[in-house]
Amino acid sequence: MIKTKIRPGGRRYQIGFSASGCLLIILFFAFINYTTGARFPWFIFPSYAALWWPLLTIFRGRHSMRRLSLIGSALTIIMLFFINYLTSWGYPWFIFPSFALLWWPIGMYFGTAHAKTLSIAGSAALIVTLTAINLIVSPAHIWFYIPAFAIVWWPLSVMLARPGAIAGYSAVGAAIIIAFLTLTNFLESPSVIWAPLAYFPALMWPAATLLKRRMGGIGVAACGCLAGIAYYTVLNILMLPGFPWAVFPAYALFWWPLAAAFARPGRSLPLAIAGSLLSAAFFVAVNFITTPGSVWCVYPMFALSWWPLSVYYFIYKRRRINA
Repeated sequence: MIKTKIRPGGRRYQIGFSASGCLLIILFFAFINYTTGARFPWFIFPSYAALWWPLLTIFRGRHSMRRLSLIGSALTIIMLFFINYLTSWGYPWFIFPSFALLWWPIGMYFGTAHAKTLSIAGSAALIVTLTAINLIVSPAHIWFYIPAFAIVWWPLSVMLARPGAIAGYSAVGAAIIIAFLTLTNFLESPSVIWAPLAYFPALMWPAATLLKRRMGGIGVAACGCLAGIAYYTVLNILMLPGFPWAVFPAYALFWWPLAAAFARPGRSLPLAIAGSLLSAAFFVAVNFITTPGSVWCVYPMFALSWWPLSVYYFIYKRRRINA
């Protein structure tokens, strides 16, 4: 194979030739466009294609691909903008393909070797694009923050989802969840304050991360249960009065210390007895609160009685006999 050796300055001549040829092509098509009486400047389409000739000549080579991706995507976005402006500027649709084009330079500059920067730049591009689409398509209804809530977990997970930063990850994640729920409550249903209902379980995430195995201890479980019951009782009284709904989260919270005390091998019978008594008390309370004139709580209590009964005869007694 015969290799052609490019003389010094040969690359410069190639760039000059491609730039001159590109300019000649653009002028030729522009002349045809305006001398034939066409009102629409269609010469921009062949001009866009011709511009890639000097662009590829200038930035050819492995070490120039980043600059090629940046300038090439910018050139294409400008082209789409002019088409949009000339044809249907009442609806700026050029934003949609422009978002896809932004990923070319983002991927070239950051790629897998810069995962943190890629996640930040990529999520920012997503959120900005969604915000623009929201303001263009439906400005009367703000919805971009909903997908943005899911997108922010990308850079957050890349930067903090590792063994040494789990506590910080959970704290920031809980703050993001609380902020998202608060904003949703404010924008969607400001007349009904419901977001604080989810604050306590969101805060339990960083609490569980900090306490680790101590979350299964009876002391921590009892304190957490009482704190949760007090929290929802205060919400019930101050923010959403009229019906004592705090009994429902209280019933769920009581299972925490109950599980910490009895959910282990050899304590299936005490768990069955305590769980049945707790559930029976819950149904009695709900019966008294909702329909005191009709005693229906005996029906679920009858079903609950079979739990400790079955455990006693089929687990506890069998274990005593085998021993």
